[in-house]
Amino acid sequence: MNPTTTNISEQLTLDGPISLTAAVLVGLGALLVFAWALWRERKILGPKQTVFFWCLRVAAVATVLWMLLAPAQRRVETSRTRRAIALVHDTTGSMRTVDPVGTADELRWAISVSDSESTPIQSGDKAVVAMGLARRHLNAALDALKHYQPEAVFMKEMTTTGRAINRVRSHLERLSKASLSSATKTSIDRQLTALDDAEFQSFQSVVNALEKGRTPTEKGWRESLPDLEYRIAGAVRSLRELARQVAVDVQSQPDEKTKPQLAKLSRRSRGERVQNRIQHLHTSTLKALEDTADVRFAEFAQSVNWSTTPPKPPAAESEEEEPDPTLGTDLAMALEQVQRRGQEQPLAATFLFTDAAQNQSNEGSPQEVARRLDNTPVYVVPIGNTRYVRDVILQSVSAPAVAMRNDDVVIEANLEAHDCAGEVCHIELLQDGMVIDFRDVIFDSDFATRSVRFEQHVPEIGRQVFQIAVAPLDRESTDQNNYDEVEVNVTRSDIKVLLTDDMPRWEYRYLTQLFRRDAKVECDELLFRPRMIATGRRKATRTLPTTVDEWDQYDVVLLGDLPPERFSTVAQQSLQEYLHDRGGTLVLIAGRNAMPQAYVDHPLEEILPVRPVNSAGDAATRFAFRVTEDGLSHDALMIGETEAATRTAWDFVNRYSPLHEVSAWRHPLPSAETLIAAVPRDQPEANQDAASSAFLCWQPIGRGRIVYLAGPETYRLRLLRGDSLHYRFWGQLLRWAIAADLSTGTQFVRIRTNKSRYQTRDEILATVELSDADGKPIMAENLEIQITSGDNLRTVALKSQPTVPGQFQAEIRSLPPGVYRLEPVGAKIDELQQDSLEPAVASITVQANLPREMVDTRCDLALAGQIADLSGGQVLSPTTVEEVLALTDLEPIVTETIQRKPLWLEWKYLWIVFGCLQTEWIVRKWKGLS
Repeated sequence: MNPTTTNISEQLTLDGPISLTAAVLVGLGALLVFAWALWRERKILGPKQTVFFWCLRVAAVATVLWMLLAPAQRRVETSRTRRAIALVHDTTGSMRTVDPVGTADELRWAISVSDSESTPIQSGDKAVVAMGLARRHLNAALDALKHYQPEAVFMKEMTTTGRAINRVRSHLERLSKASLSSATKTSIDRQLTALDDAEFQSFQSVVNALEKGRTPTEKGWRESLPDLEYRIAGAVRSLRELARQVAVDVQSQPDEKTKPQLAKLSRRSRGERVQNRIQHLHTSTLKALEDTADVRFAEFAQSVNWSTTPPKPPAAESEEEEPDPTLGTDLAMALEQVQRRGQEQPLAATFLFTDAAQNQSNEGSPQEVARRLDNTPVYVVPIGNTRYVRDVILQSVSAPAVAMRNDDVVIEANLEAHDCAGEVCHIELLQDGMVIDFRDVIFDSDFATRSVRFEQHVPEIGRQVFQIAVAPLDRESTDQNNYDEVEVNVTRSDIKVLLTDDMPRWEYRYLTQLFRRDAKVECDELLFRPRMIATGRRKATRTLPTTVDEWDQYDVVLLGDLPPERFSTVAQQSLQEYLHDRGGTLVLIAGRNAMPQAYVDHPLEEILPVRPVNSAGDAATRFAFRVTEDGLSHDALMIGETEAATRTAWDFVNRYSPLHEVSAWRHPLPSAETLIAAVPRDQPEANQDAASSAFLCWQPIGRGRIVYLAGPETYRLRLLRGDSLHYRFWGQLLRWAIAADLSTGTQFVRIRTNKSRYQTRDEILATVELSDADGKPIMAENLEIQITSGDNLRTVALKSQPTVPGQFQAEIRSLPPGVYRLEPVGAKIDELQQDSLEPAVASITVQANLPREMVDTRCDLALAGQIADLSGGQVLSPTTVEEVLALTDLEPIVTETIQRKPLWLEWKYLWIVFGCLQTEWIVRKWKGLS
């Protein structure tokens, strides 16, 4: 239905300098004069010419008078646009929460749907709202004065302000008659006395004079309005405290009529309470407003659905489709829809019933959208518990993602407890369902956070999965957040490393000492100058490896500033094949003499993850470490025992460790991932440099990977906290380098997944590798991954990787929660596993997505207040919607458009006048008359 109706009326108007009466008199006089003059010439002219000349003169005079009257066609178009009231309520998953008794202001919700019209709580709440509206309209009146708006606008705002203050006085007088405590009655009397002081009385006199169209007699009344605004703001705060006191008094002795309502509410969800309130409004207050304004209802979850009818009664709610709990509350989306609705029809007021828990991603925040709702005040009616209920929440569990066999890893659990003061909580560390360690934690306050650390020895190679379980407390709201798992990839206990450089730079010296002290690292050294040093497998040849098998003797190869004459083309080509086919790891440490700038047009250049930058200004620029966001969460840079400790350590490095030597070869390729950037030291927050200036980056090369350091600078980590940061950095980097080989299966068939635990929306990547007895890759066709869980069976095709011979991958999507067994199948796999006792299999767990909407169901009063303030509304209790409607202008918006079309402003009328006069003159000349 179109909210705008248009009426059109047309009429003839005379807007000339003379009136119609004057024109008639002038015309009659002129006719008499012309008749008398022609009568005197009748014998000369003859009867026919006399009548002809008289007609010509009548036509000329009539035309002149028509033009002097200035007739116009007046078209008046009057448009009346009905205002609308919008009641928007939240139907997301959290609105199905049944709040514990006494936590969600049940008394106000019970009163709001009762038959009683003037309970003390209602009177107190309405006084607060009315005074808030008085403040809003007074500010609007001040703006009208400041910006020289029409006087009618100023008058309207002033009158509404006066009405609101009078309603505050009425509510307080009604409240003073209620049975309340003496302290509360004293507060009521104090508020009434304040409303009767000279300032408010003077304002009321001004309003009365303006309503009668008179000029106020009070001197300086315009200048006193800003002071009154401060008085009203203070009164709002005082009335809010008074309303709280009244509620405390009433809650101690609830009315007999509201007790049945309270009993019903204790079993109802938030959504049911809101629907009851809207139904009550529809059958009472809103019915009386339908002749004046339109009422629109809306509900929002994934989208906003508008209707002209109220929501279904709670009894029919079970027939509706339940909302998806994984989708959160998107208040920004709801407010955007309100804004669009307001563009179609002006909204006098929008009442938003919600728990105000914005937890859904949106391009704009609710505050930004509310700021754009200048002409649509949003009154938020919050519902729900504003505090956490009694619960112990296992917020997170962290552990090193990669460790070596026989390492001691730290597993840290972060707990958050609410309403558990004095309680003792039992936390267990489990593996394969068996308790291997435990801790007892005491919470000393109603809100407490604790970190619990477990140190665990990992003697076995492979993926080790640990569980943290928190024993539920009595009367805990839920135990669904008391459990979590963490996975540690345990590699073998020995790492074979080749470390080589041309000259003993500081980086080389510290690395040799570091690896010599580490019993888990077997390091072969190769130094060419100032004297040849070759140890281990390099002692015999005193050169770099030249075949793939020689390179394959090492897990990690570290190459320093070697010139091309010491690194032959054959050695480069075999190194490239070692990375691609054997899955090795190469670490390149740039230098100022040769690496990598001297290897342009060499095979090594093909696998470099960087290209040179414009280094014109590098000489004058001082650089510093800047760990990227990807680096902070990367396994290779976990230099602390926990994730929090890692972030703290890297923040320390970022602030206090400069880079003195940085190669111009540091612009990462699109295929490279930058973990540490080299940024200007005087601009440590220059994040834009992180994407174009890499200090540490890496990229995959077939089965292997290449890690690039843009300078020999990591030894400077020793200058910060002794050897701990330097040792942890290189130890974790080496662990990460060899962790890629972790997989399960047989000698010839290996299978691994990118994770062991997934959410239902995650994509699972399964990788299968086939090799012969010599470790060489095997190609095959028609291979599949067989996925089983109980009686359910599913297969997904394995696709060969063209860049990695012998490697096949499958992308698995949309697995429901459960435990799954993944087994590669195919003719070639059967042939390779015919002598194996057990086939190659992997096990994964798919967990149900943690419902964001249900993790935290608290009502966010702070956000509700921000939305209301920015849009010009208020935060309301459910008892005060009627008060807002009583003080809201619901009269239609009337616009009048007037169009005038002059009917005399045409050349033809002048031609008529001159034509008549000229005709008489010509006839007279022709007849020889005077």
